[in-house]
Amino acid sequence: MWRALLVGLFAVTLAHGVYGQEDPRDAERQFRFLLSRGDELRAQHDQFDPHTPPAVVQHWTAQLKRLERDYQHFLRDHPQHARAMVAYGGLLYDEEDEDGGARWWEKAIAADPREPYAYNDLANIYGHDGHAAKALQYYQTAIDLAPTEPVFRFNWATTCQLFRNESHAVYGWSVDEIFQHSMEQFRAARDLDPQNYDYSTTYAETFYQLPRPDWPGAYEAWQFCLRQPLDDRQREFVCGHLARVCIRLGRIDEAKLWVAKLSSGEQASVRRAIERKIAELGQKTGGSTTTNLLPNPATDPVDKH
Repeated sequence: MWRALLVGLFAVTLAHGVYGQEDPRDAERQFRFLLSRGDELRAQHDQFDPHTPPAVVQHWTAQLKRLERDYQHFLRDHPQHARAMVAYGGLLYDEEDEDGGARWWEKAIAADPREPYAYNDLANIYGHDGHAAKALQYYQTAIDLAPTEPVFRFNWATTCQLFRNESHAVYGWSVDEIFQHSMEQFRAARDLDPQNYDYSTTYAETFYQLPRPDWPGAYEAWQFCLRQPLDDRQREFVCGHLARVCIRLGRIDEAKLWVAKLSSGEQASVRRAIERKIAELGQKTGGSTTTNLLPNPATDPVDKH
């Protein structure tokens, strides 16, 4: 019996010598476990409030430090694991160690130049640090590597729209072209993740910023938002915007119906502003339900989603 066990042990040792020290599936399982622990800690942190007992926070902090050490051990054993480098960099960044996060994302790209999340995360830092042109280029690389990942397109569109001078320098586009390309990517992000409230409302809000807005398109975009699973606050936010767009389309009666849905105290100022605008337009048009005027979202009160 012992002889059989020794032979079996020798066979396993020989197999490791021939085929490698570790089954890659084991490394993947370890990495997935680290990711799940990170997700659990983030979820716990999201539940903290000023009344959270200090002992709970201290225990959470100890668990976070342990996760850091486990990532360090894993990366020593797997020095070319680019996705673990990205995840560890994100852990450091969330702890406000921006330089540490950036170093690991750069290491991830060196280990695997086709790791899209490393480019995206570095682009976030470049955008915040005033290097928008480089951020756009890195976001574009991430999009090219993972065309179906919506957050890359959303981040690129946001940066392109906010930093128009840099966008012009990188792409040579006019202001109109910058907005057009940004809207295309906002819509692509929305369509890739159609249940994402932030993607859909950001796309819809972009219509207000166009030099020549497409109001029927804006109406469709806000209707898309309304078809999502919304809480009461989100639904009233969307209804308020549908009222505004209906005014611009000359559909005053429909605008009144949307305004009537704004019942929460949080939306009271928005409702009053739109009702005041409808009354003003009624006076100007002698009670007609058609108009070409629009309440300006830049100056009228608008609830923030």
